Amino acid sequence: MATRLAMSGFLKTGQWTWARTPQRAPWGLDRNWHRSEAERYLKAGNLADAERHLTLAVREADERGLAPAQRVNLRLELASLQRSLAVPPGVNNEIAAQLDLSKLQDAENTLREAIIVCTQAADAKLYMRSLDALADIFCLVEDYPALEGVAIDAIRLGAAIPGESIQKLEERLRRLALAQDKNGRFTDALKTFEQAVTLREKRYGATHVETGNLLAEIGRICRARGFHDQAQASLKRALAIHEAHYGVNSPETLADVQELAGAFEGMGDLDGAAAQYERVLGLQLRKLGYQNVEEIAEMQYSLACLQIGWGHYSRARDLLMQCIGAFQGHGGSRLAVAHESLAHVEEREGRVSFALAELEKASKVWENCDPPRLEDLARNLELRAELSEQLRLRVEAEHLRKRARHMLAAAEDLAASGTQIT
Repeated sequence: MATRLAMSGFLKTGQWTWARTPQRAPWGLDRNWHRSEAERYLKAGNLADAERHLTLAVREADERGLAPAQRVNLRLELASLQRSLAVPPGVNNEIAAQLDLSKLQDAENTLREAIIVCTQAADAKLYMRSLDALADIFCLVEDYPALEGVAIDAIRLGAAIPGESIQKLEERLRRLALAQDKNGRFTDALKTFEQAVTLREKRYGATHVETGNLLAEIGRICRARGFHDQAQASLKRALAIHEAHYGVNSPETLADVQELAGAFEGMGDLDGAAAQYERVLGLQLRKLGYQNVEEIAEMQYSLACLQIGWGHYSRARDLLMQCIGAFQGHGGSRLAVAHESLAHVEEREGRVSFALAELEKASKVWENCDPPRLEDLARNLELRAELSEQLRLRVEAEHLRKRARHMLAAAEDLAASGTQIT
């Protein structure tokens, strides 16, 4: 990307003359043939020809001495079209490798021209639109130093414009916070985010779902940066809002719980992390009762896996035994995996014989699957062989390994014959 002009102070507020600029010629945008052609091609989906005509419209407007405000509007339209050409349909804007950087450079140059022309215009909001559009380009190309400079200018000037929308002010603050974070100054970004939250609360209210969404976003970023105290504060508020608005089983609520638990875990508070999941499980149990046993069992299994990771084996055992009881009705892979997870817990606590018993139960489930899960069964047999070795049951261990090799060979034969093993 070409060397950029320093944007901070690029155009000082004092440079503006807010008196109305007289029309230099009795000629308007509606009489610009190239602009009309650009609109026609744009409606037809031919962006390349639309850009060509709009570029000519800009040149003709300059030559005819069109009023500065109208020339700025033309450039804003052209930059928006160039941005569209840079981002193909269906492409994620965040994937910079898929963007047409040359078109984004064209859009940037067009917007810089618009900003220069703005010094002659009588409309401060046009200048703000130009800065906001330029900030959008810098976001796409991930030029965060330039983004920070533009955002600072936009925030300073926007605060001085009567009637400027809270939404625009908040968006600029969020962009500034993003730039500060990416530029390695997260403590500054955090202060900027707090200002954005204040505006969001002013716009929607402290308990509105949009406020909760912003708090959740800030909480995720704080957690990722290792600011776990701040993450907890934001995520707790977000969780309360999302829970009240969407319910305890919503994706938004569960995402908040997961992030909040991660923040507790990041501080070494494993009990606090576990308490968040246990709370959701308890709420779900009260909500669903025993009418949806399998859904509760799925949550119990997920929580058991987390408890295993945290070393809370006693609680993990309780949860696994409960979900095993629910899974037994239908059998299948969920039941087998739950037995194997319980075997892992028993082994970790030194009860190897109990672990062997759970693995044997799992192996019977794998055998009874339709079709039998031969590869999973072979893996199970290898685990049983290892535990049998620990109990010095060497003959049993060798027998189990022989069976495991036989199962793997059978699985390979089925695969070679085209029979699918699910």
